[in-house]
Amino acid sequence: MATKVKSDVRDIVTTYLRDNDERSSDVERPARCAYKHVFDADDETGADESPSVWRCPHPASGAADRCLFHRPVGETRPAAVTEALRETIADPERPSAFVGGSFERIDLAGLALDDDAPLDFRGAMVKGDIDLRDAALEGPLRLDRVSVGGAVCMQRLAALATVTCRNLQVGDRWVLCESRFGERFDATGFSAGAVVATEARFEGGATFRKGVVDDDVSVAEAQFGGPAWFSHTRLGGRLDLGNVACDRRLSLAHCRVRGNIVAASATVDDGLSLEHLTVDGELDATRLTVDGGIDATSAGFGGRVDCTGLTARDGTVDFTHSAFDGPVYFDNATVEGRALRFRSARFESGPASFVRVTVTGGLDLSDAVCSAESPVRVVETTVGGSVVCDHARFGDEVFCSGVRVARDVDFSDCTVGSLVFGVEIEGRLDFAYTHVTDAAAFGDTVVRGPARFTSARFDADPTLTEATLGDTVAAYDMSVEHAGGQ
Repeated sequence: MATKVKSDVRDIVTTYLRDNDERSSDVERPARCAYKHVFDADDETGADESPSVWRCPHPASGAADRCLFHRPVGETRPAAVTEALRETIADPERPSAFVGGSFERIDLAGLALDDDAPLDFRGAMVKGDIDLRDAALEGPLRLDRVSVGGAVCMQRLAALATVTCRNLQVGDRWVLCESRFGERFDATGFSAGAVVATEARFEGGATFRKGVVDDDVSVAEAQFGGPAWFSHTRLGGRLDLGNVACDRRLSLAHCRVRGNIVAASATVDDGLSLEHLTVDGELDATRLTVDGGIDATSAGFGGRVDCTGLTARDGTVDFTHSAFDGPVYFDNATVEGRALRFRSARFESGPASFVRVTVTGGLDLSDAVCSAESPVRVVETTVGGSVVCDHARFGDEVFCSGVRVARDVDFSDCTVGSLVFGVEIEGRLDFAYTHVTDAAAFGDTVVRGPARFTSARFDADPTLTEATLGDTVAAYDMSVEHAGGQ
């Protein structure tokens, strides 16, 4: 049946083109197209080691020295080009290579190819749209360096082999909804007005690195069987990763997002990279589940960061040197790894909230800086390792209540506005050289190891009498200096 269809299409197209003088009258021995494509040094020519100069294998059209696919768009009939394109692709005896071609549009919607020959449009210019809706391809698809003035629609495309779209330029939307890609998908260096890939399946993983998107990117409910790389990509709008499932690593490293990022209920099985990520809007990572840790070192967040219900396993959740311009919530988070770390982080506005958090490793806020508008709240939290806050600067309140620490608490060399310290510590407490500028209350504090308050300074009388100190206490040079020297 497939052979008959291919034959019928070929006969129709041959008759149409002969009647309309779009090809040479010598159908049996047409001249070969004179077009040659020279790949520059930056072109990716593929694993087959393609030559640096590609020569078109198709016959010339009419009196011209080029085929229908390489003649200027204004000299051809779009309908004739479309039919010839489909005929050529459907014929297993003719190569499906159209490198550097010129098209009014490419319409391959519903096309089904059962051979593994590549479909090659590298370097093509498309004035309008590319339509691959509901197509099924068994061979590789190459759209590297293709320039599209309109949209690219790959909705429900089934591509079993590799798909490469390196440096693809899309003037309008790029739609990949409900598509299935059986092997690696590579769109490094792409640009588009918007990208919509909801419910897509990238079974070999996907690369969207170094891209530029004018508006939003949505891959909500997409599945990635291999690594998902969005690193070094710039987005003018929102990034939606809601309910995404990644079997391997997900990377947003060095991305710039002007809008919000949504990663609610996403699942990542081999680590999440957020290092040097810049988000002007909010980050919604509620109920995010990550195996392999989160690396968010030197990231910047312009709005609210909500990691409520986060579950992170087998690694460190690391926000070292990160900057938070809005409130931060890690309430009900579970970190089953080495540490939850905010070393040298900056909190500029709104609370940093850690309510009912469970950390099997340590909690690290050393050298952190919290502004006068950023109180820190640690409530009903359990830390399996140590809490380290040395050299931190807390401009507002630090409120700790119902906190249990399995090892030590290092609160030395800190500056704190007001302090409520209700912590049960199995190891030692180091409060040396810390300065509390307002009230300090140690009610419900239990320290089973030694406690050190050497050179600590309080600007108001601390309530230490309610604390339980089970070992030695060092309080040399501890001072209480009331405001105004009273």
